[in-house]
Amino acid sequence: MMKTMIFFRRLNSGIVLFIMATMLSSCNLEDFNLNKLADPVDITPEVFAPLAYGKFKVQDLVTFVIPDTARIPPGVGLPLNPVSISKTGTAFRNTAVDSVYLILHITNESPVDIQLTLSFLSSLTGPAIGKTFTSAPVPAGIKDYRIQFDLGPTDQDNLVNCTHIGLDFTLLSPITGTLTYGAAKSKSIMVKIAAYVPVQLWKLKL
Repeated sequence: MMKTMIFFRRLNSGIVLFIMATMLSSCNLEDFNLNKLADPVDITPEVFAPLAYGKFKVQDLVTFVIPDTARIPPGVGLPLNPVSISKTGTAFRNTAVDSVYLILHITNESPVDIQLTLSFLSSLTGPAIGKTFTSAPVPAGIKDYRIQFDLGPTDQDNLVNCTHIGLDFTLLSPITGTLTYGAAKSKSIMVKIAAYVPVQLWKLKL
């Protein structure tokens, strides 16, 4: 019986040593650096905070009468009336946040490229806070087109302090050919806005 127990102990020890040797020879030793795994500098959670959403028909953003046969003005395009949408509550702890990015997903159902300008507002019809942000042209007929605006420290404060987000749309002139207002008026523009915030946990003081 004693010889049998010694045999099994040696067998188990051999199996354990074999497994450890296999792991160390086939894996990078850095993978087993527990100090590195515990280093808070390597931990940067990414937070996406929805801020606002809106869907607008082109004809609802025009307050003057435009004949359906009227052409989108060449060169200048057709500016639409500005709109403002409520912003959800947002706050950042500056000690743990180095960068904040405003992410927009735009669906442009119109048959022409559009351009938008975004601003932070103090109220529904209040003045803009700080600078405005203008996008590159958003292609016609595209879905979920992504635009990113980088926010500096002052911009971040303005985002936190604003109550509404203002949007100004312009229907751009077609590069080739012509486009009438009637072809665009029943089409919609949809905008989803979120804040993307990488959080530096190691900067937090508990």
